[in-house]
Order: sequence, then structure tokens, then C-alpha cells
Amino acid sequence: MSRKTYEILEIEYAFKRHKNTINLVFAVFLVTFVLSYVFIYYNILEFRHFGNLIYEAFKLKIEDFSISDKSSLDLIILILKNNLFVALFTYVIMFFALINIALNSYLLAYVLYVTEPLKFGLLILPHGIFEIPALILSGSSAIILFKSVILKFKKDIRYKEFFLDSLRIFGVSVLLFIIAAVIEVLVTYNIALNIV
Repeated sequence: MSRKTYEILEIEYAFKRHKNTINLVFAVFLVTFVLSYVFIYYNILEFRHFGNLIYEAFKLKIEDFSISDKSSLDLIILILKNNLFVALFTYVIMFFALINIALNSYLLAYVLYVTEPLKFGLLILPHGIFEIPALILSGSSAIILFKSVILKFKKDIRYKEFFLDSLRIFGVSVLLFIIAAVIEVLVTYNIALNIV
């Protein structure tokens, strides 16, 4: 068996070994999305106001990028840098990655609230098919890294396997973020220009 085949199989096994962690992070994302939308819709605990603050800050960040002045390649690099920063930040904060997952899910729920469902689908689905799993996998890899650290302190020899698995899953999330950035610029951006 070649080294490349071995690594591909190890990535597959990493996903199997940590499917419960991945499912947990996905559940946090999904439950936060649904509850956030309900809380925003009914303005429970001022969720709508909080969403507006985050959304406005997000819009200002996008305006600072001056995306209309950039080429497609520059936009891909810009979005990719942002996505990779989010992935790396999520990975490094380990257990607290769930908070980052929940905040991203909340922002997505707010965007659904302020846009028409069809526009939301057109603006999110093309790149979101890759970006949302990438976010979930980067959060999962962070949790697995956290488990690795715990195992290391317990002097459990499995810590190395967990650490390597966290890197493998993180690597897949980075690949998905790259694909998402390309689609966001080449597809979603053009859709946004036509419907906004």
C-alpha cells in the first residue's frame, strides 16, 4: 500500500472514529440555527436586536473589502484568507469552538430572517454546501484536538492518534473552505449581483 493510499484511508478512518464528535458539532449548529431563527422571529430576549448588531458589523466588514474593485482571483484570495482565519481560529480555541459554531449559525439564522427564503437559498446554497460542512469539520477537529490535550495530560497514548485525526479532519475542512471560496466568487457573487 502506498503512502498516499494509507493517508486517504487514515482520513476516512478518522471520520469514522470521530463521527460522534462530528455529529455533536452538526447538532449544535442545527439546533442553534433553528432556535435562533425562532428567537429572532419572535424577538425573544432581544435576539433580533443582537442579530442586527452582528449583521451590521458584518456588512461593514464586507464594505471595507471593497469587493466591487477587485478581480475574481483577488476576491477568491480575500474570502479564502477570511475562511482560513475562521478555520484556524476555530481549531486553536479547541473546546470553545462550539461557541464559534453557534455564533455562525446564529448569524445565518438572522440572514434568513432579513431576506426572502428564495434569495437566502440562492445566496447561501451554492457555496454553503461546502462552507457549512467546512465550518462543522473545523469545529469538530478543534474538539478532537481538545480531547488529544486531555489524553496527553492523562498520559494516555491515544493522544497522538487524536492529534493526527484532528489534523486530518482540519485538512479536509480547509479543502472545503477553498472550494467554497471559489464558488462564492464565481457563482454566489454573480447571483447576488442579479438579485439584489
